[in-house]
Amino acid sequence: MSINLRPDSSQPLLVDEAEYDRLVKRADGGWSRCADETEWLAKLHYLRDGLRVGKLTGQQFEEREGRLVQAWLTRGAD
Repeated sequence: MSINLRPDSSQPLLVDEAEYDRLVKRADGGWSRCADETEWLAKLHYLRDGLRVGKLTGQQFEEREGRLVQAWLTRGAD
């Protein structure tokens, strides 16, 4: 089964479940640091799915999503 990391896009990005699991578990340099856009999108999808199914509160989601986005925007600036 494939997971669409860009569900609202006219250009979907599909990854299989094994790749998705590998990407969301990667934590080199901390969970919020992503090696590439596919990993970043997988982690965003993971957080949004966690919020949707009730594994995260709204506040937990906002904090974690904020860290993930901030790390992505500042990548390479270290």
